[in-house]
Amino acid sequence: MTNMLSIRDIAPNMKNWCCIVTVQEKQQVTDSMGTPTKKQKLIFYDSEGSRVEGIIFNADIPKMSPVLQVYRKYKISNADVRSIPPKFQTSDLTVQWVITAKTVIEEVSREEDIMPVKFTFTEFADLAQYMDDKSKSVDVLGVVISSLEKKTITKNSKQSNVQKFVLLNEHSQTVMLSLWDDFLNNEGQILVNTIQAYPVVIGRRLKVNNYNGVSLSTWFDSALLVDPPIQDARELKNWAMRNTKLIASLIETKSYIKYNPQLFLKADQKTTLNCNVSLSQKTTLVKAKISFEHIFQKYWYMSCAKCNRATAADYGIEFTCNSCKQKSPAVPRCRFDVDLSDDNGVIPASVFGDLAEKLLTFTALEAMDHFNQNHELPLEFAHNSLKTKTFLLHIKPIQTQLADARQRYTILHYSELEQGFDSAQSLEQPNALPISSEHKIDAAQLLAPESSSGSKARLRLSDKFDEAEITATDDVEPATKNSNKRTKLR
Repeated sequence: MTNMLSIRDIAPNMKNWCCIVTVQEKQQVTDSMGTPTKKQKLIFYDSEGSRVEGIIFNADIPKMSPVLQVYRKYKISNADVRSIPPKFQTSDLTVQWVITAKTVIEEVSREEDIMPVKFTFTEFADLAQYMDDKSKSVDVLGVVISSLEKKTITKNSKQSNVQKFVLLNEHSQTVMLSLWDDFLNNEGQILVNTIQAYPVVIGRRLKVNNYNGVSLSTWFDSALLVDPPIQDARELKNWAMRNTKLIASLIETKSYIKYNPQLFLKADQKTTLNCNVSLSQKTTLVKAKISFEHIFQKYWYMSCAKCNRATAADYGIEFTCNSCKQKSPAVPRCRFDVDLSDDNGVIPASVFGDLAEKLLTFTALEAMDHFNQNHELPLEFAHNSLKTKTFLLHIKPIQTQLADARQRYTILHYSELEQGFDSAQSLEQPNALPISSEHKIDAAQLLAPESSSGSKARLRLSDKFDEAEITATDDVEPATKNSNKRTKLR
């Protein structure tokens, strides 16, 4: 039953005024009778931190939503008071005020004070435990330091707009936050317009996803607060203003677009035995040894320098990529298959890019050069070194199966857990391999591709390995310059 009571009746501990802290985006849901219902939720606080939920329905949203602005103080009376059914409770609040066109609302003051509101935030380092769990969400605090390009994505015949923003905490850790549709049009536009001033964001009920290890995303129940007058937010803003050189360095190196092992890969994390790895898991952590000694393969493919997708273009030739629609030269990219083995089984997986070159101990250009000259790569050192090591690996299943119907996986990232020191590692690291003159890179531009002639053995290799590259690389970082990466090219 619904009773018409004043705010003082339902929340006697609240003062004569209240302030809006959280406003959710408008939602449309369907009730048990199949009737679509629009709603918008708000959270009210008073000067002592007491809270209550507000909600506006249907035709009252365009009338009342513009009246109630976040961080403003109001006197509200004659709100309709209801208990919140348990299945609709998104916090510890059990009672809500139903705001209608008849509700009396008076703004008290526009003076901005520090609000006595305390949130419980999830640390960036703890986000991984909530990843891809639809039943859990997190509240985070971060300062926005950069953004990626806005994209339009089509899913289930419906187009959505999304843009990633880079959040930084006071521990100098970064995480990506994806804003979708209405969030992007509203709070996202504010962030874009004020990004030079380091806006601070409180994200409420965000989902934790797998992108570059760990990322955040809005969903229907989320709420965003931009530069709220809250003590924690003010302190983070002041920290950012004192650390402008650090922020400028992060923006210049763009390290945030790469996989962040600090937020995901930890030696003490729970892992899955190989025999228990399931396709139902979007990503999985395993502890395993890596080997590829007995796999006959090419170790590279020709790719778009922008998006890493495979191409039939010749090395160095500029072309318009059919995937990313951008012009770029064709470049070799390292890619090969490995076996991940523990005491319970073996998982076939593929590794790409810098991760692959690190295991191979040779660059993609070196691998291509040896392939085109019909020479084998000297991999004795790499094979023997891997026999003494165990790795923590983050893997994901891919749609394509092997010819024997075994499921394939992609290695998103790996880190070495332990390293033995035995005779196998006494082998000297092979010296840098000379690159044939036709594959040396000029400082100004890439040279023309090599001649297409070759031996019968080389042609047989080409027939075997020049199939279309179908492995998904969406979660692999784009090709970027890495000044710290060891190169053997002289």
